[in-house]
Amino acid sequence: MNAMKGSALAWGAVVSAGVLWGGAALVAQRLIEGGLSPWSLALARFALGLPLLWWWHLRAEAGTSTRWRDLSRRQRALMLGTGVAMALNVSCWFQGIAHLGAALPTVISICCAPVLVALVSVLRGYEPVSRQLLGALALALVGVGCVVAPADGWQLAPGHAAGLAWSFASAALYAAVVLCNARMPASVSAVTASTWGMTAAAGCMAAIAGVQGVTWPADGLAWLGVGYTGVVTTSVAYLAFAWGARRLSPTAAVVGTLIEPLVAALLAWLLWAEPMLPRQWLGALLLGAAMGLLARRARTSIAT
Repeated sequence: MNAMKGSALAWGAVVSAGVLWGGAALVAQRLIEGGLSPWSLALARFALGLPLLWWWHLRAEAGTSTRWRDLSRRQRALMLGTGVAMALNVSCWFQGIAHLGAALPTVISICCAPVLVALVSVLRGYEPVSRQLLGALALALVGVGCVVAPADGWQLAPGHAAGLAWSFASAALYAAVVLCNARMPASVSAVTASTWGMTAAAGCMAAIAGVQGVTWPADGLAWLGVGYTGVVTTSVAYLAFAWGARRLSPTAAVVGTLIEPLVAALLAWLLWAEPMLPRQWLGALLLGAAMGLLARRARTSIAT
């Protein structure tokens, strides 16, 4: 019973992270349209929530043996590597958008990552292959495609090969973030892993933004939006994901966050009256079915 309750809480954590990330996508779109560069926004997302994470880390780890000097080289490398992968994932995604627009790179990054995660998980023995796993993966990918596919089809711009390459690189890096979190040693708390990972991500983005050029929010409302994306939709959401991902299979963790584009579409429908098409509602049902299959698979595993 305790294991099943823990699994339910883990699902709640990763889905909550996906919900927060979906809201962040709309806020980020408005900020970028207002003149804030994507690189500056990415830096703000990783950096502004750091004080809160460090406060949590220092408070939670006081008197324990998880200080930096007490961690093994593997643990340090895993945390810092996760953070760098987070930053490079965002950077590659932005490069894909620059070549192809927002829709296709987002779909590639979101949809290819679960396939890569499932493939690595099965090959490495993290989770067994089964009809439930394959069925859930198929339902999730079709569901996301229904939610985000543009009504007029995909339009490839000239020079699209580079955009596709950046987009697939973003997917691979996102898969690496999921797998690193899922395989994080139990001796390293989610707060510690999130704090050091986000610190590495902020440092990496600071270097990238320094080369690309830094822009600043235009007014108080824009600053509020930047602060919200940094504290709530990045630090808090990533901490929730890091906590939940280590308690689920890697595939379940990444599928749980696929709710992100659905939340963005629902919020656009509720806030700005952008229509939700029938295929998008179908996509929502398919995503729910995929998560139900994976949750049932986990319950069956616990019971046996």
